[in-house]
Amino acid sequence: MDTIPFHSMMFVLDILLLVGFSLLLLWRSVLGKLLPSTDNLSLSPMPQMNIRQPIQPRWSILVDFFSLGLFGFVGIAGIISIAKIFDTNRGQCMMEGLTYHGSAFLFIVAFLLFRKRRIVVSIFSGLCGLLIFGIGFDMLVWEPYNLVVEHYAIETPKLSKPLKIVFVADIQTDRIGNYERRTLNLIQQQQADLIILGGDYLQYYQGTRGVVDLPERFTELFREIPLTAPLGVYAIGGNIGPNDLFEDTGIEMISDSTILENLGVEQGLGPIDLVLLTLNDTAGSVGERGLTDTGNFIVMAGHRPNFAINGFRSERYPGLDEGYRNAERAPDLMLAGHTHGGQVVLPFYGAIGLGGDGFVKQIPRDMMSGLFTYENGGRLLITRGSGMERGWAPRIRFLCKPEISVIHLVPSERDTE
Repeated sequence: MDTIPFHSMMFVLDILLLVGFSLLLLWRSVLGKLLPSTDNLSLSPMPQMNIRQPIQPRWSILVDFFSLGLFGFVGIAGIISIAKIFDTNRGQCMMEGLTYHGSAFLFIVAFLLFRKRRIVVSIFSGLCGLLIFGIGFDMLVWEPYNLVVEHYAIETPKLSKPLKIVFVADIQTDRIGNYERRTLNLIQQQQADLIILGGDYLQYYQGTRGVVDLPERFTELFREIPLTAPLGVYAIGGNIGPNDLFEDTGIEMISDSTILENLGVEQGLGPIDLVLLTLNDTAGSVGERGLTDTGNFIVMAGHRPNFAINGFRSERYPGLDEGYRNAERAPDLMLAGHTHGGQVVLPFYGAIGLGGDGFVKQIPRDMMSGLFTYENGGRLLITRGSGMERGWAPRIRFLCKPEISVIHLVPSERDTE
């Protein structure tokens, strides 16, 4: 693990904090014996038994809470300070420090307090440790790799036969392992008619372990587990990492915005027109660009979703700053990634857009992921992606599982009016 040196330094801090807290409890016990208080004793409600029961004074409970908070603050400050040493993954260090070392400290403190009969603060410390560990384990270990296949059904009168599209964005990995292999296997298992890869395939920085030949190993993975589909497999560029990763893999990498018309006609699946956008063309709105009058089902795919929503004025296409949401016409289906679904979703608040750039910040929280239908008939699908932010950011997800998006285009009756 890249964070093993961090944990070694944190182990020393753990010992110092626990020794300090133990000495504080010992000092308070000695002080309590030297300065007895009548509050420490209460007569039993049964005087005939003459039983004296020690209880903890109210002021002592407050001091315990203050001590716990003080040592907790020192511990968090230590985690942040030590994590800053590991610049390329300081976010990961801080999350692992809080989850593993923070919860372990609280559990041990709860035990020490319990032995001193400080029950209230002991229970509070234990519950806090349990909560921190549970949420941290979900964010770090469970959810980031709990890849799900999300199915979306869209009815259209423009097709005569069902058609299945798989869209996967933001693989965004810095190592090749079982998770990446499982992702490709799951994609291929969907038996899609068309596969689109939505950009951001690798994310690594100088100093990241084992990345010297990462692009080559990424390409080899796609040769080892080839992706195939009757209408083809296409890849568009993202804003992070190299894009020239698909040589001799059977995947067509799009370098310029491209329109592919009448896909599926020969196979009896279409017809659809596929518009694949470059990263620059997804930065802002592209208005009516790329729309044809063939009457076919139009699919437009790009990395950033900004081309399909309000809030960004494009210098490349001046005057077209409203996106497709308010346009008279819109592609039948627009596909985008880049947001990771916000990566962390807070109850009653929504997605926070962890690690997102300025383009992510322009997107409303309630549009970070999902399938949206506009009044003009256009639909926008923003996928949560199969990977997560790396580099300085923590490798976490919360209430936002990674996904492979499967879109089922289902024929409906044509409007005869």
